[in-house]
Formats: sequence, structure tokens, C-alpha cells
Amino acid sequence: MKKELLSEFKNPGAAYRGKPFWSWNGELEKDELIRQVKVMKEMGLGGYFMHSRAGLITEYLGDEWFDLINAVADAGEEEGLESWLYDEDRWPSGSAGGKVTEDPQYSMKSIVLKESDVDKFSWDGNIVKVFAGKVDGFNLDEYFEITKDTDLSKLEGYKILKFEIIPQERNSVYNGNTYIDTMSLKATERFIELTHEEYKKRCGDRIGTSIKGIFTDEPHRGHMLDDFKEVDGVRQCSCAYTDDIFEEFEKRYGYDAKAILPELYYIYKGKKVNKVKKDYVDLANALFIERFAIPVNNWCIENNMELTGHYLHEDSLTSQTVPCGSIMRMYEYMGYPGVDVLTEGNRCYWVVKQLSSVARQLDKKWLLSELYGCTGWQFDFKAHKAVGDWQALFGINLRCHHLSWYTMEGESKRDYPASILHQSAYYPYYDLVESYFARFGVVISSGKPECEVLVLNPIESVWAQIYMGWARWISSVDEDVRKLEQHYEKLFHMLCSNHIDFDYGEEEMMSRHANVEDGVLRVGNAKYKVVVVSGMLTMRESTLKLLEDFVEQGGKVIFAGDLPKYVDAVESEKVSELSSKATCVSFDGKVLADEIKSVTESRIDIKDKAGNVLNDVFCQVRNVEDSSFIVMLNTDRNNSKESVVVKYKLQDYSRDVYVEEWDLLTGKRYEVVEYECNNGFVEINTYLNPAGERVFLVTSKKDDSLVSREVLSTKETKLYDGMVDYELDEPNVCVLDFAKWKFNDGEWNDEDEVLKVDAKVRQLNGMETRSGGMLQPWFAKLHDHKVYGDVELEYEFYVDEIPTGDVYIAAERPENWDYSINGVKLACEDFSDIWIDVCFKKMLVPKGAIKLGLNKVTARTSFMRTTNIEAVYVLGSFGVKLDGKKKTITTLPKEIAFENLVNYNLPFYTGCVTYKLNAQKVKSLIGDVSNKRVVLSPKSFTGALVKVEYDGAEPILLGWDPYEADVTEAVREGKDINVTLVCTRRNTFGPLHIVPLHHGAYGPGHFTTGGDSWTDNYNLIDSCIKDGVVFKIKG
Repeated sequence: MKKELLSEFKNPGAAYRGKPFWSWNGELEKDELIRQVKVMKEMGLGGYFMHSRAGLITEYLGDEWFDLINAVADAGEEEGLESWLYDEDRWPSGSAGGKVTEDPQYSMKSIVLKESDVDKFSWDGNIVKVFAGKVDGFNLDEYFEITKDTDLSKLEGYKILKFEIIPQERNSVYNGNTYIDTMSLKATERFIELTHEEYKKRCGDRIGTSIKGIFTDEPHRGHMLDDFKEVDGVRQCSCAYTDDIFEEFEKRYGYDAKAILPELYYIYKGKKVNKVKKDYVDLANALFIERFAIPVNNWCIENNMELTGHYLHEDSLTSQTVPCGSIMRMYEYMGYPGVDVLTEGNRCYWVVKQLSSVARQLDKKWLLSELYGCTGWQFDFKAHKAVGDWQALFGINLRCHHLSWYTMEGESKRDYPASILHQSAYYPYYDLVESYFARFGVVISSGKPECEVLVLNPIESVWAQIYMGWARWISSVDEDVRKLEQHYEKLFHMLCSNHIDFDYGEEEMMSRHANVEDGVLRVGNAKYKVVVVSGMLTMRESTLKLLEDFVEQGGKVIFAGDLPKYVDAVESEKVSELSSKATCVSFDGKVLADEIKSVTESRIDIKDKAGNVLNDVFCQVRNVEDSSFIVMLNTDRNNSKESVVVKYKLQDYSRDVYVEEWDLLTGKRYEVVEYECNNGFVEINTYLNPAGERVFLVTSKKDDSLVSREVLSTKETKLYDGMVDYELDEPNVCVLDFAKWKFNDGEWNDEDEVLKVDAKVRQLNGMETRSGGMLQPWFAKLHDHKVYGDVELEYEFYVDEIPTGDVYIAAERPENWDYSINGVKLACEDFSDIWIDVCFKKMLVPKGAIKLGLNKVTARTSFMRTTNIEAVYVLGSFGVKLDGKKKTITTLPKEIAFENLVNYNLPFYTGCVTYKLNAQKVKSLIGDVSNKRVVLSPKSFTGALVKVEYDGAEPILLGWDPYEADVTEAVREGKDINVTLVCTRRNTFGPLHIVPLHHGAYGPGHFTTGGDSWTDNYNLIDSCIKDGVVFKIKG
């Protein structure tokens, strides 16, 4: 084993460490940016993507913008971090913040079908063709072209099918313009001119050195028949379009698509599969690649930059088809190709498998995932691990965290929280997560995978079946396509749950990169002994020829389930003829796995002691020189695997065999003693925690410096509960997010939640409401300086005990507002005195200003488009009682129990809470622990993580199972033990009023719900160490 690998595993460098989307979303200041660079270094991160987001005030691509980019790149280089650009103002990439489409020739267009009765038809618009057709639902029985000379009165029983070119409507997402036509080379060149070339000009020799590359985010070529709607009796739906698409179509496919356009939009004569559908999507994909992906990538190559990022939507075959076509094809034209895995519950494992397949075939080392998006403030360290683990297992070694905010000002604080930066109380401990994944990346990037199976990707079988109404947004509603998707997912699980590694083969890429040599199918640099065909309706002629050659040379082709009945979307018996020379099996997991293993001599099995395959344990094997890494992951996040037997076939039976365990959490390596070698196999006995992983190295060289893990059984447990002393590391907070309001000299309006107030004020003045897609503040301030009038707010809270210490009001931009409390003026004396984020400035409440009973905080300002009406926060050493939406400041308890902090006057508190365990009580509880070990474990908790400390020892961080801290020395020496809950920010920053409490995703819209999805009361999560801590006595 090379020393470099051992060293990198122990202390991974910046390359293997995560690089978050650093959200540049406010009024940027150089010193604060550089401070945050240092914070990211402290968090164990390896760099950042400098990403314009909603809320940006500094002009995008203005002089100051480039000055700050350069300053941060220099600071990052000094800290040993990688600086990366991001190619757009928000997303999707291509419009340069709307600058490209100031010229309408570059705007995205669609070809729109408008189906109507004769009496609703007119010849207006940019018409391509008009047909008359007999329509039944989405079925078309016959059609013919009509012209202005056609006598429409004779078309009784026919619908008029008008196809016209319509540009995208202008909208605020693109700062009042549109997205670009990414199938137009001229549009792409304009985008590169305004963005990439400007960076090159302004950043000088940093390009390709201290600035390593550029992220492109969610570019797409326009949507494909997923927007069906009916308006006033006219049914309509659109397809992606560019000006020369029909000329290119005829040139490449040899027939006129324009003449048969209705067959693209309908199911013609009852036949679901149609060649024009497949060919049109194929062409749109090709033009997108040729005219956007390749030029952008070529610019990066020519300028020594790496292109990374992801194209729009990967989760399913449908979600790829709608905006792009085949995402796998895009990866070829990226230096560091990537994916986007949103939400905590996303289990679309095949997304990363598609990516890693192309990477293996084309020899790309670095694979990016934009992950953790939309997960919400309550997302804890266990979830950070679980969401990242399966992606790392399948090859992700460049983690792009979504999202790390520069500031929380205004709308920015609702931009898909949480912020993975200093705003989260857990930030000083995030290196625990980051070092773990950096080590995972080191392992999974080492050597070569053991993979001999290729699965044909059936995406063109979806393309061949599209029609208007087949999908809603990116989800198919067509039953046949849904079955194909389910088949695709099931095939993935059949193979992975039987511990068979495989790659996907993308047919178009195979037509260029694949060949057969000596009975082996090569795709680029990858070699396969077995090809699996399953869930395909249509196969390419080029693929068919490859498989025929493969079979003739002794290769194994397995057809699992129904055979493809089409070749290039035309009915054919050719695949059936091939199947007679291949192997045909039922679509059954065990049958398919057995057939594959009979050829590949699959070298790994993972079972329990009873011999049952552990289907929810996924694995990867990487061969490094004469050694092999076995990496296993328990995908069950709630249940452990107590008895796991790993059986691995050795590469060389003649060598000595030793087994090591590599600990991703600590960077330590251990000698494994519980293994046996028999008949060319090594058998390892182990266990897996919930969502747990193991990394074993099977090697022929013994490292005498290693020791084995100490494994002790629990002899007894003792529960420490009841009331305890505690300590807070931040002032308590009372959230004031309801206010009465008035505009100019109008009447006072009833109290309402502040975002609803903000929306009402904007509506009153003819403005759009704020959202993630609103006009950017940098753009708005260039074009709209108007003062619309004066707005005054009145926030209320109650007091039943006057706080004894200092009390502060924290608010955004208090310098732009006149604040007072109970008529006493408030002022911000020190603008560096902040709370949690740079946007929250603290104003000291004068002594005597707070009174018993009702208290009122008033705020008045001149309202402009860039004004934000937001919550304010009362800070201090006091308690808060809730009664519905009524908030009363009271005292804090002297002690708390192991239960919800809301019950102890801390409903909005989200810092750290330290539970102080008394040494004498611990000793009387546990007794003599001579010759025993004592492990502390929180019985359960809701928070980001738990920290355990005692004098003379390093803090122990408990981020995920098994949540155990060895406190033997503290118990023996009679030391107090501090157990700290590191909370998440959910109960401060919300959403605070959403119903139900938990959602699968969180974004701006979850803060502004209404109806049954809203409550004026505070809907808060539990926040506590619950039911005490357990001492486990082990021996």
C-alpha cells in the first residue's frame, strides 16, 4: 500500500473536502467574505463555489463583483482552499442574469400546439403548420395539412391543430427577461462572452490557478410536452424548439418532421411507439450538446479550467426526458461531471450510478453531487451522513453542499435552508462530517472497481412514447412509462441488493465509444463480460450490431423479461433473433443474479449468519495494487445488522491474506482478527449500525503496527435522568413575527404575520411579492429608486417578570428604520455587534423601557422595492412562555429535565444547551467500575449532534450511531460530565407556522403557506436530550 494513500486517508487534503454553494446573496463586504473563508476552513471544507443567489445587492458582474471574486480567490489560496466560479445569477445557467436575452433573438422558444374547434381557430401567430385531425383524447386517427385556401366549413368532426412558435414569457427569474435558446450556438456564444470572457478579463492569471473551475447549474434545452393545459376550450402543449431544428432534422434523419408534426404530439393510430418522437428528442439532445455543452466545456479546457455542475433533472428517465433528453450524454463534456440530489428522502440511487458509469468508461476521477438542498433547518448530522453515504459509495468524491449563505437578510433566509455555515450552531463541529466524507472519497477513488456487468439504459424507450399529456412537469402520468420507470428502479435494486456491481450503457455513447475485443465488450476504458437488457421497448441498430458481435465472440447477453420489439422505434424481429443466441430469463432478482454470477464468478456475498442475503446492504469493491477495499453500507437508517458475514473471493490464492479495517470517522486503521480463509475465499464477521458503514482492506501484506478494535459487551445499563443544572451558550430569544401595520397615513391594519404584511404592502403598490424568483435587488436598485410611501409596524409581546440583565432587539438594517420600544427610541450603537448573522444588528434596550404587561416595538421606514419587512428578535437572559401566538417574557428555570425545551421557557432557543451531570450522582448511580469501561449515550435526542466533555479530555462528538462516548476516566476520577445538545435553528427561523410540522422538502414557499397548511400558533419541533442519558458498563 502506497504511503501517499495512507497519509491522504489519515488527513485528507482540500481536494477531497466538500465545497459548498457559497450563497452570495446580500450587500457583499470584502472583510466579511474573507472571514467566512476562514470559517469554512475551520469547518473542514476544502473550498467553495461563489454563487450569486436570491437577495444579491452587489451588482452581478459589476466592477465590485469582480474585485471581490479576486480578493476571495487570493484569500482562499492563502488558506489552502479551492475557489470555484459559478456561471450565473441564480439559475438556470445561460442568461447571465438576463443580460443575454436583452436581445430577443437569443430567447428560448417553443413550438406550441393549439388544438381547437373550427370556430375557435384563427390564422394569427408565427405559424409553422396547420392540420385538421380526428382526435379522441390524446389519440389521433387521421390528419392532413390545411392552408388558408382550405374550406373550413367542410371540416365538421375535425379538430384544427395549429403549430406556432412562441417565445418564452419574460419573468423576474431572469430579471425581467427570459432564458436562452440553448440549442442556438449564437446564444451560447453571447453567454460565454458576457460571463466566461469577463471573468477571464477581470481575474487575469487566477483563471485556471487559484480559481480552479466553474459550475454550470441546471441548463436545459426547453421542455418536451409536459405542460398540457386547456384554456377556453383550446387544448395546448409545447415542445422544445430552435430556429433550424426542422432543417437539421431532415439532414440527420432523412425525412421531414414538420410534415408529420401531429404524430409527435399525439398517439397516432393507436401506436404508442413512434419514430418521430424518439428522433425529435434525440435531435434536441444533440443540438443542446453541440451548441451549449461542448462550447462551454471547450472554453474551460482552453483556459485550464474545470467545468463542473449538473444539467437539469436526473431522478428518473422521465425527468431527464422532459428538459434535456439523456443526462448521461452530458457527462462526457464536463471535467468534473455532477448530479443534483435534493431533499433528505431522495433514494434515487441510479442517478449517481449513471454518473459513475460514464466516469468509469471515460476515465473521469472527480464526481460532484450538489446535495442537502431543501432539507430544512432541522437536518441533523445523522442525516448529513445518511444522505451523503450512499452517494459516496457509488462514487461521489466532490460534495457541493446546498447551501452556505453569506447572509440571512430578507428573502435570503428562506432560500432553501439550512445554511451550512456559521449561522448553524453546529458549525464549529462540522469537521466531523467533512473529514469522514473526505476519507470516504479517498477510499472510493482508489484503484479500479470490480465491475463486469453492463446494463443498457432504456431512456430512448421513454422518448419513443411521449405525447401531449404524457407528463406533468417532470413526472410521467402515462401508465406505460410509469411501468417502465418502475422496472428500471427494480432492476437497479435486484443487482445492488445481490451485491452485483454494474454500469449503465448509454446507447448513443456506445455507438461512438464501444467495441468488442476477444469476447469482452469495451465502452471507453471499461470492460464487461455480461450485458443485461431489461425494460427496453426499442434498441438502437448500432447497439444491436454490438451485441451481435459480442455474442459471436462468446460474450454473455442476458434478456431479463420482455424483449425489445422495436429497433430505432420501428417494429422489428431483429432483437428476437438475437435473443435465440443469447440467454433469456424471467425478470426475477435471484434468477438474474444467479445467471450473472455464473459468468462473472462474482467475488462477494454479504449475508447474515443464517445465510440470508442482506438486501439492504450495498457494497463496492475497489482493487488497489494487490489489495482490495470492500466498502459496505447499511441503507436501513433505523435498524442495525447484528450479524454480517462477508465472503470475498481472493484474487490470488497463493498469497498470505490479512484484513484491515479503515475507520472513516477517525482515520485510524485496525487489524481484523475475526476472519477465516477457505477454498480461495476470505470470510469476515462484522456488524453494521443503522445507516452504518464498514471499510475492509483485504491485503497480502501485514502491517505489524496495527492493533485490533476493543470489542466489549454491555454488562448493565444505568439511566441518569431527573432535573439537572444547565447552561446556554447564547442569549434566549423571543421571536416577534406578527405585527400591526399601516401605510402612509392610513388606518392601522390588524395584526398579521410579517411576510403576509410584506406581501400586502407590495400588492398595495403594484409590486410582485417576494420569493426566490423575484427581481434581484441588484437589478431592482438599478431600475427602481422610487419611495412608495411610509410603512409603520407594531410588534407586541408581554412581560410578567422584568429581565435583570441586558435586553437587545435584533433586527435587519436598523439604520434604515426608526425603532422604539414603548415610545423609547432604540439605536444601534455598534454595527459589528451582531447576532447569528451579519444581517441581525443588536440594539440595546434602555433600562426601564420594558414594562410589565403589554410591550410594543414600533418600526417605521420609507418603503422601497428593496425594503424587507421581517421578524425582529428580543434577546436576553429570560424565559419565554407561549399561549397560542401570544408571547410572554418570564424567568428562566434554575434546572431543566431531559424533555422538550419548549416546556422550560425556551421555545425559540436554538443554540447549545449543556446538561451538567453531577459527579457524585454519577458515582452513586454506577458504583465501582474497576476493570470496566463506562460509555455514555443519550437515550434519544433531537438536535444536530451531542458533545460530551469533562476536565482533562478532548470533547467527544456524537453525530450518528452508535452515539457512544467513553467516560471511564471521568467516572473513575469523580469528574463532572457535561453533555451538550447542539440544537438546529428550526425553532428560531422556521418555518414556524406550517402544517403539518414535517415536510419532505423545504423552500421559500413553505414560509408563506395558507389555509389548512398554516397556523397562527407556533408549530415547533421537539428540541432536547430526551428521557435522560444512559451509562453502559462494559467488560
